[in-house]
Amino acid sequence: MLPLPLDYGSLLTAFTISGAGLAVTFFLSWLVTKSEKFLINWVIATTLLTIGALVYGIYTELPSPLIGATAYAILIFGLSFVWGVSREFRCGLLPHRAVVILASCASAATGLPMLTGFDGISYILLNFIAMAILLLTAWNYWLGRSEAPLPIWTMSIFYALIAASFVPCAIMLLHDGDWHLGHAPTNWAEDLNMGISLAGLAGIGAISLMLNQVRVAHGHKIDAETDALTGLFNRRALFGPAAESLNTPAALIIFDIDRFKQINDLHGHPKGDEVLYAFGKVLKECSRSGDLAVRLGGEEFALVLPRSTVAIAINVAERIRTCFAQQQFASASGDFRSTVSGGISYVQGRADDLEALLYDADQALYKAKRAGRNRIAVCDAPREEASAHSPISVPYSARVALDESEGTAMESWLPQESDPGPIQRAARL
Repeated sequence: MLPLPLDYGSLLTAFTISGAGLAVTFFLSWLVTKSEKFLINWVIATTLLTIGALVYGIYTELPSPLIGATAYAILIFGLSFVWGVSREFRCGLLPHRAVVILASCASAATGLPMLTGFDGISYILLNFIAMAILLLTAWNYWLGRSEAPLPIWTMSIFYALIAASFVPCAIMLLHDGDWHLGHAPTNWAEDLNMGISLAGLAGIGAISLMLNQVRVAHGHKIDAETDALTGLFNRRALFGPAAESLNTPAALIIFDIDRFKQINDLHGHPKGDEVLYAFGKVLKECSRSGDLAVRLGGEEFALVLPRSTVAIAINVAERIRTCFAQQQFASASGDFRSTVSGGISYVQGRADDLEALLYDADQALYKAKRAGRNRIAVCDAPREEASAHSPISVPYSARVALDESEGTAMESWLPQESDPGPIQRAARL
């Protein structure tokens, strides 16, 4: 077997210096953003590995069982934190208890043989334990590869390669069958393991920093598309995710809180914000899981319903209107309730023009406002690709108001005793 260009001591020193530099880099990156907690835990993991490698370097020169057991314990705690960080990266929460239990049990398994003179057994156990922890870490990242497939796939391979490099070390020790070495093992397998670990540490560190930047950029994008008060998407997001989700058929509802200026004037702007927040909450809770809730600005909101019919849109809109009307707000000027009006537009073909749908829904909202507020109105005709159908005839009892200035009929959908209900109404269309 050809010797590696560097001896084990040089590789161990390089690993220690690289680990220290990586820990500092992770810490500085965390100080800049402080948004990804997995970075600070990566600092803990790399610091433990660096200290463990430093203590192990002392053990290679001064083979004391206590120093060896201490070095192995620190290295195992570092590896356990590496596994915990992979879980945190994927699930958002570091499994503190599992990390401590894993590290404590593994440290006891390697420390007892070392302290009782069976250091050969301790070396073998350490190699198998390190291999198992690193494979579990690779598997965790592999499960979360959908976030950034190529970088995470590459990082999983790095972890798997490092894990595999511990196998020859254990096999060499098992082949020699010496359970009382009295010193750190020295052979080509140990040199290979340290070389792969050094290269893997550099690669994993670089990819981890890149993934952090990806998450930071994604977070900025979410902030730019999110309304700060309600937590809903804003108008900017409406022409991104919403436009992509408008599959055939689809519907769009625009809501406007009735007499919102009076609420601000009478009860104050903080109460107005409370009303806006409450409606945003109702909008999320009463819509379907695949719908997109948006605050357009001020007291105006929108709800995009992909794969929906006008009947479903009416049902959802009425549920939202009714639920919001039941909300009660406390104020120094007296308790009050608020209502909302809505306008529905829908498309039967491919929705290429979101602006046109918004225009149709806004016209329907205008009808609802003119007809008395606290009601839902539907646009006169569905859109089908670039064309529009002839006006809808409404064969059931509906309230019709005539706008003399425009000469148009406005249908407002009101609950009446003879009203067959929103689903049946839409079916008759």
